[in-house]
Amino acid sequence: MFFVQMWKEIKVFFTSKGNLIFMFVMPLLLITIFSFALQDYISADYGTFENGRVYYFFSTQNAARTCEFEAIREKMTSAIGISFEQVYNYKEACRRVESSEAYGVIIIKDAGYDYFRSSFNEPEGGKLARTLFSQIANNYAAGIETKSISAINKVKVEANKLDSKNYYTFAGLAFSIMFMGLLVAFMVYDEKEFGTIERIKLGGSGIPSMVISKVLTGVICGLIMIATSFAYSRIVLKVDWGNKAGYIVTVLLCLVIFSAIFGCVVGLWGKNRTMCQSSVLMFSMLCGYLGGSITPLYLLENMPVLKFIIKISPLYYTNRAIISLYNGIIDEKTTYSIVILLGLALVFAAFAIPIAPSAAANDSCPAKKAKQ
Repeated sequence: MFFVQMWKEIKVFFTSKGNLIFMFVMPLLLITIFSFALQDYISADYGTFENGRVYYFFSTQNAARTCEFEAIREKMTSAIGISFEQVYNYKEACRRVESSEAYGVIIIKDAGYDYFRSSFNEPEGGKLARTLFSQIANNYAAGIETKSISAINKVKVEANKLDSKNYYTFAGLAFSIMFMGLLVAFMVYDEKEFGTIERIKLGGSGIPSMVISKVLTGVICGLIMIATSFAYSRIVLKVDWGNKAGYIVTVLLCLVIFSAIFGCVVGLWGKNRTMCQSSVLMFSMLCGYLGGSITPLYLLENMPVLKFIIKISPLYYTNRAIISLYNGIIDEKTTYSIVILLGLALVFAAFAIPIAPSAAANDSCPAKKAKQ
């Protein structure tokens, strides 16, 4: 009986032109608009060495190391013309680097140098400056002492170049998946509005089967959105999902499950279609802004108060994990995103259990139907 009901849900869903337009057009539209309209937020080529600047910070006072660094600084200034600025607050300097105000921070130590650069988006000029500094410092190290350990201990892991097309392919797709919950909400609410929940219950399949079939239909819709976006980004935008594409799809699938269950609960709770629509749209817009689907995460994470508020958004953990996976890194960000998304899905699913019977009871009440 469940499979019959599931097949019915799929046929009804895919015969709706509005659902098909939403499923195939919306993610591609958001990806395209964000990629080109917001490319100034994420630009990896803002003047190779024009106005280029590197901060340096003394973690120790070593006369020999200071003289060596002064020599390196003079060579780089004469070679490529970038400026060096001494800083006294290391954390503040790192924050300014993350905000693209400088290429990086050189930490001068007794044993050598550390080089901090943006974990999100290092410009081309910054990469060249860092490479040149590494080569010169290694030459000095080889002349001073014969050690196999490099003089440069890069703090940040090398990352792929992330421009607006790369970033918003994933952020725009995640944003679209959140809106997908609205389709599930409408599907569930329609069962209440037309009084079919009670008939489904009497037919033997039960309310849980109806709810599961709606959620699975939403999951199928989400998987199609992911596949469509993958093909579009690869063929049209030339975005390579990298060697961790399977993990990226897994994180997105967890977001699909969360969105579908959230939409189902809204459909069961909602008193009318307007309430369902407003609830899903407001929640999706809030999650999208706080989660980095509109304003890039690296900007949100550098705002004094907002950097704590953004952590309430499921999309924050989704986009943060996908950025790391795109750079080929599987770490705790991926685990956190999967656990949080599936955990929230279970929480909302628990809310649906006591609601479904009451919804059926309300639909079976002739007096309430007549009043409506």
